[in-house]
Amino acid sequence: MLECLATPGHHEAAVTFYDPWTGFLLTGDTVYPGRLYIDDWPAFIRTIDRLIDFCDHRTVTHVLGCHIEMSRQPGVDYPIRTVYQPDEPPLQMTTDHLREIRRALEEIGDQPRRRAFPLFVLCPGT
Repeated sequence: MLECLATPGHHEAAVTFYDPWTGFLLTGDTVYPGRLYIDDWPAFIRTIDRLIDFCDHRTVTHVLGCHIEMSRQPGVDYPIRTVYQPDEPPLQMTTDHLREIRRALEEIGDQPRRRAFPLFVLCPGT
């Protein structure tokens, strides 16, 4: 049986699924190694906080988004619409990456702007 969480921020209807059998947290377009498009900045912050809290009470083996847009070079994403990405990092992230996203959001504060980090790029205002 999967658990489903509402995880708005990227999109108001975004959801995340947790599989307790495998420990996979399936985050779709909300969290993955790539450009995190954020439609609602405060909702996205609340979602990341909710995911961190959720993971603190479950065994999460991998945080898995829907695709990869980053290269293995920290902070460098592939151009939009690139179809050949031979130097991708692995899809799987960890709960520590959620904490890294939260620190990045805190660092940016109330003035949302595009900013690259080693494994993701925050992109407000889709």
